[in-house]
Amino acid sequence: MRIIAGKARNLELNVPEGMGVRPTSGRGRKALLDSLGELEDAAVLDLFSGSGAFALECASRGAENVTMVELSTSHIAVIRENCRKVQRTGVESTLEIIQADAMNPALYARVPADLIFADPPYAESGQFFRKLTADPVFLEAFDGALLVWEIPDTPGARGDFINAPNFEEGSLRSLGGVWFFIGTVKKP
Repeated sequence: MRIIAGKARNLELNVPEGMGVRPTSGRGRKALLDSLGELEDAAVLDLFSGSGAFALECASRGAENVTMVELSTSHIAVIRENCRKVQRTGVESTLEIIQADAMNPALYARVPADLIFADPPYAESGQFFRKLTADPVFLEAFDGALLVWEIPDTPGARGDFINAPNFEEGSLRSLGGVWFFIGTVKKP
């Protein structure tokens, strides 16, 4: 897996072993980030970070603050190594790793975020989406942030994301062969 654009372009990233991580495809990441436009000075929060690929792609493209939330100790070791690789290319973003359960927003609510990316394990994705986007701590802390949630490629999965409450202009979009829910968080 490689960084697609920016200062760290073409840098090969490490990926945790096993099936516990399923990184967003390079084509999907490129299409998504190209559609979002300029990331210069943005604050990015990557939930269920896995390898850190999405967050580090944003850092390579100029995001100012990048925070990765991951629970697995072995995944965090991979993220740390990927952060070192990206920083050696001259990327100057502030990179932070928080070892925490992304389903407990109180553990990372202090983090600034203009853009939040989430790609949890597919089996729990719809359930996690409904729970997290109804959590008052999450809604209060990230009011006004753009949430991008990768939708599983399993039959019927998109149904869990239709008509999501607590979002302005929430929609489902296919970008680079990957489906995403994209919407602006709004507190009730």
